Amino acid sequence: MAIDVIEVEPGDEVWRVDLKVYEGVYKKDRYSVRVVDIPRPPVDWTLDQQKNAVMGYVRHEVTQHMRRGSLPPTGMQLDGEEVWERET
Repeated sequence: MAIDVIEVEPGDEVWRVDLKVYEGVYKKDRYSVRVVDIPRPPVDWTLDQQKNAVMGYVRHEVTQHMRRGSLPPTGMQLDGEEVWERET
């Protein structure tokens, strides 16, 4: 499976993650994912730790959508309520 992170753009209310997706029928040079409703991160986390957690969360969720055959064609929006809880 090939899901590569191109760019991660942190935000107060919305994080944007751009991916390159090449898996099965999915051939996307740039696929945008918006992660909304992310709670405040743990106070001792650095920005790099936050980015890694968001990237892992997005990769996992996009992989799950692809396995179900339901990856939206132009991008997607994810609920980020559990982003800090998932192990990366």
